[in-house]
Amino acid sequence: MQRWGRIKYQNQEFLGLDQGRGIALYQGIMLGDKTATGEMVSTEQVDWLPPVDPPQFLGLWNNFHERMQFEGTQHPGFPLYFTKLTCSVAAHQQKITRPAGFTSTIKFEAELGIVIGQRCFQAELEDIDEYIFGYTCVNDVTAPKELKENDEFHQWCRSKSLPGFGPIGPWISTGIEPDNLRVQAFLDGEKKQDYPVNDMIYSPREIVYKIANEVELLPGDVIACGTSVGADTMQPGQLIDVNIEGVGRLSNRYIG
Repeated sequence: MQRWGRIKYQNQEFLGLDQGRGIALYQGIMLGDKTATGEMVSTEQVDWLPPVDPPQFLGLWNNFHERMQFEGTQHPGFPLYFTKLTCSVAAHQQKITRPAGFTSTIKFEAELGIVIGQRCFQAELEDIDEYIFGYTCVNDVTAPKELKENDEFHQWCRSKSLPGFGPIGPWISTGIEPDNLRVQAFLDGEKKQDYPVNDMIYSPREIVYKIANEVELLPGDVIACGTSVGADTMQPGQLIDVNIEGVGRLSNRYIG
């Protein structure tokens, strides 16, 4: 297992390999060749960038048995996914803000994110791991009022694509078994979400397989696997952490 990130150090962009005691700097591209610089830095010395700039950013709804039972929804016959515009992508430690004049409440949703490593279209299920580069933390920030403002057309893209509404990172974990992971959310240190990935209706591999049977997935795409119970509103000034052991801890402060 390795954990890769993208960072800025001394006004230069690098790839970073987590070494526990520090970050080893690399030059290259996240999904391609990488060359070690031989330099090690600490997390306090760097500014974080999104680990990838996804060409497509997708998210799932109603993908957990516990949440389906809690909300009384129906078992979906296919992954129910929507688009988050890529202008929503944000980095670890980047502040979450609302546009001027936007007064609605804002929710966090802690999720596991899949990072696609190579073009994937109509692949076999047993080969799906070959197309997944790794896994990351996602906060699928949502404006719930705008989502259901129109009864005839729920506005998923609008409610989830405001600038900064898609924090991802700080790491992409490669060579990890996703089905054994557990996703947690902490709001100002208070645990709000804590659920296992194996409660998913469609597992991470099944998500990629089914979506890519109809839609071409591209290198660097991010798919947020959906959230379970416990997602809640944030108040200005609060710190929201998405923690997935083995993957990372994504921290962002909501400043309103």
